Amino acid sequence: MDKREQSRQEWENEIREVQGNITPDGEFRAAHYIAKRSSSGPIPDLAHLIRLLLGGVVLVLGFNVFSSGIPYSAAIGVAVAAAGCYLGFTGFRRNRKSV
Repeated sequence: MDKREQSRQEWENEIREVQGNITPDGEFRAAHYIAKRSSSGPIPDLAHLIRLLLGGVVLVLGFNVFSSGIPYSAAIGVAVAAAGCYLGFTGFRRNRKSV
């Protein structure tokens, strides 16, 4: 039993060494976190870029509907343009879930 306990302790120590090599120290982890937070520009990722482009397309569509001759074009055009403005705004907004 004693030999088995010793073997287990050696195995656990090896696991700790491997984990220590993979996981950076606290100082490096904090520096990596700060560098990651400061590197994001006004558009943090592809989803926000797509949202921004889609917002522009919907905004132009809203202006086209507003200037067309279909019935209720003013109400539909304003609603679609407002949706385009909202999508454009959310394209620049930061993701609040990543802390």
